[in-house]
Amino acid sequence: MAGIPCEIISGMNKSAAYEIGRRADRSKMGAQWNAVYVDGNWRLIDAFWACACVVGKKSGEWTLVDADGEVVDAEENATEGQTHHRINEFYFIPDPDQLIWTHFPDDKKWQLLHKPVTLEEFEDHFYVRERFHILGKFTVPETKMKCVAETVDGEVEFIFGLPPERSQTFRFKYMLYRSKSEAADRKVDLFLDRFVFFEQREDLLRFALRFPIKGNFKLDIYGLDTEDGDVFDLCCTYIINCPKAKHNCLPLPDCPPLGWGPVAETRAAGLEPTTHKKGEVISKDGYVEIRLAKERALAFHQLLKHAKIDEATLSKYVITELEGDEAVIYLRLPQNGEYALKLFAQDLDDEGAAPNVLNYLIKCSDAETGSQPFPNLTNGLVGKNPLTSDKFGVKAVSHPSGMLETKDGNLSLDFEAESGVDLVCEIHTNDGKAAGQMKSAVTSKGNKWNFKLDMPVKGEYTLNVFAQRKGEKGQIYSVHSYLIKSAGGSMSGDQVDGLNEKDMQVPTETVETSDSEVMIPVPYGCKNAVAAVHRRNGNDPPDPSQIEFFSADDMNLVKVQLKDYGEYMLNLYSMDENANLVENVAKYQINRKRPGELYQNNLSIIMEDLQPSRQNTDADVGLKKKGDSEGSEEPENKRQARRNIQNALDLKDIRFLEDAIKAYVANGANDNDPLLLKARHQLEVLKAKEELMEATQKRDLAVLEKAIAQAKSINAHHELDLQVALAVRLRDHLQKIEKLRHAVLNMEPKTISEIKSYSNPPDGVHQCLTATFLLLGHNLKELNVWQKVQALLGKTGRESVMRKISKFDAQTVALRTAHVAKKMVEPYTKEQIRDVSAGAATFYIWALGMIEEVESYGGTEQNDQMTLRN
Repeated sequence: MAGIPCEIISGMNKSAAYEIGRRADRSKMGAQWNAVYVDGNWRLIDAFWACACVVGKKSGEWTLVDADGEVVDAEENATEGQTHHRINEFYFIPDPDQLIWTHFPDDKKWQLLHKPVTLEEFEDHFYVRERFHILGKFTVPETKMKCVAETVDGEVEFIFGLPPERSQTFRFKYMLYRSKSEAADRKVDLFLDRFVFFEQREDLLRFALRFPIKGNFKLDIYGLDTEDGDVFDLCCTYIINCPKAKHNCLPLPDCPPLGWGPVAETRAAGLEPTTHKKGEVISKDGYVEIRLAKERALAFHQLLKHAKIDEATLSKYVITELEGDEAVIYLRLPQNGEYALKLFAQDLDDEGAAPNVLNYLIKCSDAETGSQPFPNLTNGLVGKNPLTSDKFGVKAVSHPSGMLETKDGNLSLDFEAESGVDLVCEIHTNDGKAAGQMKSAVTSKGNKWNFKLDMPVKGEYTLNVFAQRKGEKGQIYSVHSYLIKSAGGSMSGDQVDGLNEKDMQVPTETVETSDSEVMIPVPYGCKNAVAAVHRRNGNDPPDPSQIEFFSADDMNLVKVQLKDYGEYMLNLYSMDENANLVENVAKYQINRKRPGELYQNNLSIIMEDLQPSRQNTDADVGLKKKGDSEGSEEPENKRQARRNIQNALDLKDIRFLEDAIKAYVANGANDNDPLLLKARHQLEVLKAKEELMEATQKRDLAVLEKAIAQAKSINAHHELDLQVALAVRLRDHLQKIEKLRHAVLNMEPKTISEIKSYSNPPDGVHQCLTATFLLLGHNLKELNVWQKVQALLGKTGRESVMRKISKFDAQTVALRTAHVAKKMVEPYTKEQIRDVSAGAATFYIWALGMIEEVESYGGTEQNDQMTLRN
């Protein structure tokens, strides 16, 4: 024996029997552990906790609704869990001030603390496990010490300290549960991921939650050190009591797995914020400038998101300049509210999607009328596009910098390009009066190119330069972009005021698909169309086969190949007869998502369900008030209302536009006012578009037919061509599915009897029926024996195969199940099956159709939530 003095300690511990937030119960929580005398001091040991733990014990009280930003809807059932044996060295001689929060001795002297903890403090303390201490987390003055946290106006936050010297390799995640005793609104549950703000700095960990609904919740926080493994362990738990939902509670614009603010991935990319070191950015006027120091040359990409404004529109409000050892992101926020700025970076030689390295949540509160967007910048980058410039041998000779100024409105820019490459350009401004006066000319001699610009009206312009190989038609590639400030030429202010305005709005749309290709209508009147397409968060090498123009059904279309999942931007241009000047006629953001993600997170629908008062917009600013001047030609209130209408048209926000129209009418606009007519028509279009989106997500044939008819009735100007085309494609698919269902349901009973009669079915018959029953929810093991398939065919009533097919819902089938079913029938053709059994052929056709439907929707998938994903 070692002869070490040892004492048995009796008391209570917060083991699997402990229910967080409840009073300590000695009869259920009674336990024993040890004290040993080592090096002149008593130390504590719990040999059982050091070698065993209970995994999976659940009270059945909670429903998991959010797992680290992933939508979950999983009810937990009551279970005692299982005892697993594994070594946990933490419980060999832990610090007494750490062990006390899970082990409370009957005799307070065995706390081994100078200031003993009371039973009430032990009961009330937030639930903390060893991973909290192993990672060196610690409490700070802002830390909530009690395990039950009360929200204030529907909000609550949890803050902990982190050791800066170690935290770079730490990762954290959370799980949010809702009490099953509450009257659960499942629609709200499925979007609670958008109400949790997570920030990890070097020295701080912060979770800020806001609740759109009242109720009781449980928050589990998990952590790991990536140097030690990839499995998350529980750090701590809180119970959250929210007696009143937050007023005007809108979801966050995004929920990035990386969290918000600078993180280890930021530093790994060689980036260091110099202006904004926290995850939240506050802007009072809508203008934000974020600067990052960079250690090396990088390809840089940005995405701006808002809960209600589509991403294609928002792409015009953010640009990036890469200059020397610095990256600068400029933002002009179009209205009050919250925005997510997501930044991606990769080395110049890397291709494909770039990793997300930094995210900011930007809050704009006092923008009076909203900021104007930047003029067109093809890929949001000012200056050289390093990937395409090098591929085409293009060099900006005279003006390499992307930011330019001209005092007289004139610029002459020289470029070089390798042999066999043509350069074309686009000059753009948002000022309709300036647009009618600006001019550009392109000349070339050998491999040298010159662009002359005349911008006689003071204002802001952009020049986009594109490359195209001789002989290749259809696609152009952005190689260099400039943001230009012109002081104007000889035109006086009165001359400018007298100019006619040209409509410079570029139609923008966001398209979502799971397909590897998408067809987009070319705007009417665009005769010589070309396209520029790029991945918004990555680098794809130039690929001439990615774009194909063609005509079908009296419509000009462009087919875009999408190699990988991700976000792409398609710009369509009309090229002049000399093939050196282009004009942007449409902008499409195309989001290719995995099938299971395609119909998730429709924020417009969830916000309608929550019925919030919108974030403050400025549509009501234009309402006439007492004391306004009546004598001026157009009162300030009416001018403000006019600006609000234009802003609402730019943002394509239905509710904002409705309010702006009311304010404009209240300030004296007559029914024939051109702007009012335009706004009312746009409102009709937006509502029809919203109806099409909702009908598409419901996948209800009758609802979809009605929405298509309504959209066609107001589509005289072809604004809804894309949405109608996509909806018609889905309608045709659903009609096909319905025909397949009816084909099975209309089978004669004798046909089923014929299939059942086989004692040894022909090749392919067993496989077709196995695929069918797999889709209907049966286990593959029970289907391997033909006699069991025969028994299933013979069932009647609710369990009959016909009843199950009539109630079949592809959305409930796991994608992996559909893939197994597909493998069963892939070796056979319809003709092969029909030759041996007409009835089996009907099931074969139905199974193939349903597999296609599951794949198009995405079915259901489950991930291991406790393993770090790369």
